[in-house]
Amino acid sequence: MGIFGKTNKRTEQNSATVIASGTCIIGGISTPGTVHIDGKFEGVILEADVITIGQTGEVIGDIKANNLIVSGLFDGKIDCNEVHVLSSGKVIGEIRYNELIIEEDGKFEGQGIRKSSNLKSRYSEIEQKINNIIVSPAPLRHGNN
Repeated sequence: MGIFGKTNKRTEQNSATVIASGTCIIGGISTPGTVHIDGKFEGVILEADVITIGQTGEVIGDIKANNLIVSGLFDGKIDCNEVHVLSSGKVIGEIRYNELIIEEDGKFEGQGIRKSSNLKSRYSEIEQKINNIIVSPAPLRHGNN
C-alpha cells in the first residue's frame, strides 16, 4: 500500500519472483508478474507473464505462462504463447505454443504443438502401409540349381 492507503500499482506490476543461484525450491508458484530462475525449481509455475530461466537455472515441471525465455535447462511440459530458447538453452519435453523461436545452438528435444494450427498431418493415414512394406517385404524366389 502507498503512503495514503492507495495501492502502489507500479510496484505490483514490476514485481518479480527471483530464485537465486544455489537455491532449490520444490512446489508451486502462481503470479501475474515475472519469475526469474537462476537456481533449481521443481514443480509448477502458473499464470506468470514472463518466466526467464537463466544460464544456471534448472526447472523440472510444468509451466503455464505468457512468455518463456530459456537460457538454462527446462525438463517437462510448457504451455506458453511465446517460447524463446536462447543459444545456451536446453528444453526437453512437450511445448504448446503460438510462437516458438530456437536460436542457433539452442536445444529442443521432444514434441512441439502449435496452438490453433490449421496444419494436419496425414502420416497416420499411411503409417500402416509403410509398416507393411518395411516389416514384410516380398519373399525372395529361389531358382532350382
